[in-house]
Amino acid sequence: MASRSRSNPNRRITIRDVAAAAGVTPMTVSNVLNRRAGEVGRETQDRVIEVCRQLGYKPHASARRLRTDRRMAVGLVIVDPSPNYLSDPFIAALFAGLTDCLGPQGYSLVLHGSHPDGVGAIPLLQQIETDALCAVLSGSLRQRRAFMRRLAEARQPLVLLQEEHSELVGGLAGDDVCTVVQDDRGGGVAIAQHLLTGSCQHIVMLVPEIEWSAMVRREAGLRAVLSRARPRRTLRILPCGDEGYVATQAALAAYVARHGLPDTVVGGNDQMAIAAMKFFQARGLVVPRDIRVTGFNGFEVWRYSSPELTTVFSPAYDMGRNAGQAILARLQNGRFPFREQVLSVTLQANGSS
Repeated sequence: MASRSRSNPNRRITIRDVAAAAGVTPMTVSNVLNRRAGEVGRETQDRVIEVCRQLGYKPHASARRLRTDRRMAVGLVIVDPSPNYLSDPFIAALFAGLTDCLGPQGYSLVLHGSHPDGVGAIPLLQQIETDALCAVLSGSLRQRRAFMRRLAEARQPLVLLQEEHSELVGGLAGDDVCTVVQDDRGGGVAIAQHLLTGSCQHIVMLVPEIEWSAMVRREAGLRAVLSRARPRRTLRILPCGDEGYVATQAALAAYVARHGLPDTVVGGNDQMAIAAMKFFQARGLVVPRDIRVTGFNGFEVWRYSSPELTTVFSPAYDMGRNAGQAILARLQNGRFPFREQVLSVTLQANGSS
């Protein structure tokens, strides 16, 4: 087995060194490293990878970019006015799914958060640093369409997360875009159907102050079912600031002072739902006897409430992985494998409702 030169132990190992040690040509090593597996037998591929490991060979990123015209990076743009967007478990799960898909293929994930007022100044859009973009957008439909147009100006393949393709009419020029979205409307329908199995007359849905398309779809699903129910149910939407614990409880306190106690609270996410549970429990109310509470997204936090929170499980990690796979297919084949992919959600009824 070849090793680093004793006369110069710090010399960089090259493709030629790997080829000589593995008994193959430099072109074969290049095919393996650039994942052109169809041109190399499995046994040879394994041998080259093992030699790379033993020699400590690391491909030179700049040289690879020159050879392949690839930057080996994908951008993730999150348009959110909150400085705490990375603490959102939904964003964390998306990020993990993207990373787990793209990382093994040699791609880095470049993350940029932006306030809605600063989308045009995102460095990823000022200079070409990536091979493709993913985006999570907040704001009204009009605002999101404006953001989409700005992203499209980068002229890179684009995956929009939690957006419906049908809403993009007039928002994007060209076809080099696809969307990956969970069935939030279906989740809202499932919650409403569950609530109608028991008492619910005065329902409050908690949402963030900033508009998110997912929240709009969840509300639409609720209304689609409740509008047909008899006797009629009251559904009110309560904005809860930054959707944090303090803001949610402050919004509830103001609401109760003005409208009285609801008998049902639907949290737009689990965090707001649990803040609501604690708000009512601190005032001597018993969940679900006095007030029923549900959440949405089904990340680990739902287990920490007492009683356990009824929630809708989100496939956020799978959304990230599927978005990554769509990007890899687009970069390999020149087109996305789909225009829109909708992932199903699952209601789990627990003790809170």
